[in-house]
Amino acid sequence: AGQRQATAGHQELGTTLMTRLIFLPLVLLLTSACAENQAVRDQATLKHEVSPRELLRKGDASASLGDMTRAEQYYVLARRAGADEHEVVKRLLVVCASDQRYPVALEYAEQHLRRHPTDVEVRFATATLEAALGDLAAARDMMLEVLREKPTWAEVHYALGSVLRQMGEQLQLADQHDLEYLKLSPQGSYAEAARDRLRRNSP
Repeated sequence: AGQRQATAGHQELGTTLMTRLIFLPLVLLLTSACAENQAVRDQATLKHEVSPRELLRKGDASASLGDMTRAEQYYVLARRAGADEHEVVKRLLVVCASDQRYPVALEYAEQHLRRHPTDVEVRFATATLEAALGDLAAARDMMLEVLREKPTWAEVHYALGSVLRQMGEQLQLADQHDLEYLKLSPQGSYAEAARDRLRRNSP
């Protein structure tokens, strides 16, 4: 039971950080009208689409209806047609994480980072996926890499504090990251949660 709760916690961390910390505006767009996933439809229709912008639009429309599989297909085609890779991978990560297909999302993220190793936004997203899949050590290391590049990114401090607490070690360091989050974003989305964690750890 404890292991199942821990796994659920990792997945919740990954989904929450992915959607709320990084891609919230996009998620609000994509999830405005959720419905049950539909079966994959006529593949010939997808092959006739050629405009990257139109493919992205159709992917967004499919995602807003809850058809994440079809949305994923459109986004992949948009990337092949020349759409901006950063914009495409953000959408791919959102639709895969929404379906809790974390391994697939992680594969897309890693492929993107091999081509664009300096994309710290996607690196942070990759770290949250590692956390969702239970590899907390990898998540911790990647978040530390991100902070070396962007030490004032408040949400990464909060996420790293979360990972350290789930690992059950370096709790003082976790407190330091919560304090840094509050310093950088005192009215942020996670400010109250960070304060609660610090109060619980006070002697």
